[in-house]
Amino acid sequence: MRVLELLSAAGVICSLAYYVAASLAARSFARRARAQAPALPKLPPRVAILKPLHGLTQSLVENVISYLELSYPRLDYFFSVEGYDDAAAQVPAALRARYQFANLTLVVGEEPDCANRKIAKVIRMAERADKAEVFVLSDADVSVERDHLIRVIGELIADEKIGIVTCAYRARPLGPLGSRLEALFVNTDFAPQVMLSAAIEPMRHALGATIAVRRATLDAIGGFRALKDLLADDFYLGRMAAERGWKVRLSDSLVTVACEERSVAEFWNHQLRWARTYRTVRPVSLATIAIHGPSWALMLIISSAISPLSLVVLGIVLAARCAMAAFLLVRVLKLPEFVRDVWLVPIKDLLMTGIWFASLAGNSVMWAGRRYRIMRGGAMRELAG
Repeated sequence: MRVLELLSAAGVICSLAYYVAASLAARSFARRARAQAPALPKLPPRVAILKPLHGLTQSLVENVISYLELSYPRLDYFFSVEGYDDAAAQVPAALRARYQFANLTLVVGEEPDCANRKIAKVIRMAERADKAEVFVLSDADVSVERDHLIRVIGELIADEKIGIVTCAYRARPLGPLGSRLEALFVNTDFAPQVMLSAAIEPMRHALGATIAVRRATLDAIGGFRALKDLLADDFYLGRMAAERGWKVRLSDSLVTVACEERSVAEFWNHQLRWARTYRTVRPVSLATIAIHGPSWALMLIISSAISPLSLVVLGIVLAARCAMAAFLLVRVLKLPEFVRDVWLVPIKDLLMTGIWFASLAGNSVMWAGRRYRIMRGGAMRELAG
């Protein structure tokens, strides 16, 4: 029990140190985000937005509209679905008349022999975007502000050695408890970890919500086909570019993802897929267990036989964790309306500890209704049934 007590105390200290460091990194990010965007040249690069779709979700129309209203002069839009029976195809088709001056293309069908069905759509879209100098990949659940692309492209072309600009993101819940937990994970776990990581080490991976990549960079890695069988396509796109000498930059522009998980079970399954993916492609991610403050504080209470000091430590950890979450929501992510959910953060943290342990037991994941096994090197193989 003494060893467990010491381990728990170390975990508490690591967690508190992380709360401070992540808050400082997030504050620095927020200051940069307020700065004026880099200027574009008179003839900015031609950009192709590639947005693979799958299913008609609650937020899809709003998300697509946010892109169609981007203020950028040379822009082509490509949306892709597996087949016309996918209800998501209705959205860009219905908006074509309203945005008649937008160069909008709906691509139907997927590239064969691709384990990654998203990349199967991206390959087809990229083939149609033969005039593009920059490709911007964006997930279907992402929405943006009007000046988003001006900032991202300005950052990309500010240095000829930058091959990829990727974006951190914030989340809005659109449903019951499952979506609220998912949004809290994005806003109080994922976002600060990304900001802290970018502050202390060069980026060597990209984030799937938004990736802007030069055509020259893409050609250097073998195109999108190089990602066709990889589960963490965003991670490997950045990694391959970095290995070939290109810089990967975290943008100062935040994008917004919509969380539509309907239950705690959906939240659990989604996070389990992420955790197993991280463990496979970046084993150092296992070290995040060291910053699960509420779990360590509870373990300290148990190992110390509910000593008065351990109860005080629990109070300090919970207060620090909630304060960090509130700071992120209000000052950094500009989501003050969701401060009401801060009380759920410690509960979500305990669930994430359970997910961390569950991720160690197996290499199979669910994605878009299909089950896959993660193979050595990050490749994926679809499982029958």
